[in-house]
Amino acid sequence: MTVPSWPAELPQAFLKDGYSEEDADNLLASNMSIGPAKVRRRTTSNVEPITGSMEMSSAQRQTFKSFVKNDIKDRSKPFTFPDPHGGSPLLVRMRQPAVYTPIGIVWRVQIGLEVLP
Repeated sequence: MTVPSWPAELPQAFLKDGYSEEDADNLLASNMSIGPAKVRRRTTSNVEPITGSMEMSSAQRQTFKSFVKNDIKDRSKPFTFPDPHGGSPLLVRMRQPAVYTPIGIVWRVQIGLEVLP
């Protein structure tokens, strides 16, 4: 089975404004009746959330919506996405539905991804 790729017709990078990355939350803590909580690593690999916005034309917005609906089946499938730091493409999955905000003649599209191990 082939992993879908981010369409070449869409912007290949997030805008700097509003871009954020988070480290993986990979700890599991258990409270003890006395003393400090017991803490351990949850897994040996975990997802790392990234969030950002892109400006898209109306045509690009339609391409994006089609990609989400048809290629990644309403966010259920992972896909390759350009690395924001210029490395090899990342395997990612969308965390939540995209948010569309009109700005003049373009759309600002906010996308939440999780980088898969």
